[in-house]
Amino acid sequence: MKTMNWQRGILLALIALSILYILGSCSSAATLPTLSPNTSGKKIKLVLVVQRIHDMSFQQSAYDGTQRIKDKLGDYYDVQVEETGSDSTVLESAIYDVCDKGADIVIGMGFENLENFQNIPPEYPNIKFILLDEVLNYSGKNLSNLLTVTFKSSESGFLAGAVAAYYTTPHGNPAKTVGFVGGTEAVTVTDFLVGYAEGVHYVDPSIKILTAYVGNYFDSAKAKDLANAQIAEGADIIFQAAGGAGNGVIEAAAEAEKVMAIGVDSDQYKILEGTNLQSCIITSSLKHLDNALFIIATQYAADPSSVAFGSTVTFDLEDDAVGIVFNDHLTASIGENNVSKIRELQTKIQTGEIVVSEAASLTADQIANIVKGNQ
Repeated sequence: MKTMNWQRGILLALIALSILYILGSCSSAATLPTLSPNTSGKKIKLVLVVQRIHDMSFQQSAYDGTQRIKDKLGDYYDVQVEETGSDSTVLESAIYDVCDKGADIVIGMGFENLENFQNIPPEYPNIKFILLDEVLNYSGKNLSNLLTVTFKSSESGFLAGAVAAYYTTPHGNPAKTVGFVGGTEAVTVTDFLVGYAEGVHYVDPSIKILTAYVGNYFDSAKAKDLANAQIAEGADIIFQAAGGAGNGVIEAAAEAEKVMAIGVDSDQYKILEGTNLQSCIITSSLKHLDNALFIIATQYAADPSSVAFGSTVTFDLEDDAVGIVFNDHLTASIGENNVSKIRELQTKIQTGEIVVSEAASLTADQIANIVKGNQ
């Protein structure tokens, strides 16, 4: 794993801060069932298999969800976390291992687990499996013990795009250019891009969007190079949807003049508090895996049959599972009037007045046209 020196210090110094903040601040808009006391004396063994617990982004959000379950639902759950490292080839053996050790619920995440969660659940019909943030085709497969959890990331991407447009336009950027750096061209990442492009062009159709992909979610050095290339082409704000690799985008923005980065999945402005990187995080496009996991765990503890295993459940703005960070730094960066406009856009998405496209329903050509503004 390629990790920048500054990241090592940040990760060690801010792990406690980030966990305490997220556990304390995240709440769900969903109505949760009231749990009866657990008088059985038996706990549900819930295991998260994750590559990197503290990536300050996507995987950390899932980890924080398990810690919230441990903290708030400890009478019902025995929570364990298996961290495998950046080598995705060991995920399969790690999942088999936790299954063989008697897990009741096994949680994995992302496209790198897609094949694992297609093949392993039928071998363990008495174990429940949850795959976060990936689309799976259930037809013709015996996956009645699998729940796939998706997020309307395009909705938060739309709001991030509006932020980018409001930042680049009044700052007199002659290039009128914004950037996007993704981890891979997976549907879940492209969903961010689609929403981002629609949000940018909703505010100003003439803005140009540069796109690039790292090819993974851990190579922060490559992400930084891609971001620097976009900055050289005139981008003064870059949305990174690249997991831990996106930390390189943040570093590139911090080293450039008047360049901002949009964080992803977690509130990266808060996580980077006390560092020289914080001020370049204008906002973050949130994907609250923690909220989704807590909702599912609470529902399952109350009534296992209430969780629709064998299908996909989707979380959105109404569930407080996606969105962006509104704080004083955002207001200082784009102005109170523009922040009010973005809040209005959020309301219009929630009420259905604005319908944001989703990558899964689009062809590659359609996505390219959305990025170009040729809808």
